[in-house]
Amino acid sequence: MIKLAPFGLIFLVLPESIPFWVIFTPGIIPSTCVTESQVLKQRQKLEDARQRMSSNVIQASHKIGRISPEDFLSLRKFLKIAKGYHYDFDLPQINKENLGAYCRFMGLKGWGTKGMLEKRLNKHLDYLLEDDKLIAKEGVETLNAPALQQAVEERGMRSIDVNEEQLRRSLDYWIAVHLNDQESIPRGLLVFSRMFLLNANYSK
Repeated sequence: MIKLAPFGLIFLVLPESIPFWVIFTPGIIPSTCVTESQVLKQRQKLEDARQRMSSNVIQASHKIGRISPEDFLSLRKFLKIAKGYHYDFDLPQINKENLGAYCRFMGLKGWGTKGMLEKRLNKHLDYLLEDDKLIAKEGVETLNAPALQQAVEERGMRSIDVNEEQLRRSLDYWIAVHLNDQESIPRGLLVFSRMFLLNANYSK
């Protein structure tokens, strides 16, 4: 709904420019007006950006040697990390630069003040929390392929060149972590873990 206001203004002021906006700035156009090729282009652009960030984070972790991608693939180890680093990954404790990176990784705008970035990320994660509860109630298996792909992408996971079984397993694991009743997961760690697990194989 947020996109409808600027789109309506463009239509009223410059109706002849609509094709140009659809092609070159699909981010401000309602999704029903965006072509399939534009959706794929946006998705690939986000995937490329995520791959770069994931690679940088994993390379940095190798130098430190304290956390590996495998640690986040085990719920038991994940909860242990959450308990040990809870304060460090609380959003208010994360600096502006990293909050911006977290937002961009999750497909959100990465500009603004620290407060704006934190609010933007919290709003997105609030939405995901409610969506996770709904999916957990109805079952991941009830999602069709397009809905599954969108759900995975919204949660900072690979949605391109991944088979449906892998998509369902990755979403299942995310929900198991997010809705676990043993240990509260700091929101910064939830996003940070996606950078480690971007290319993880959930099918094993």
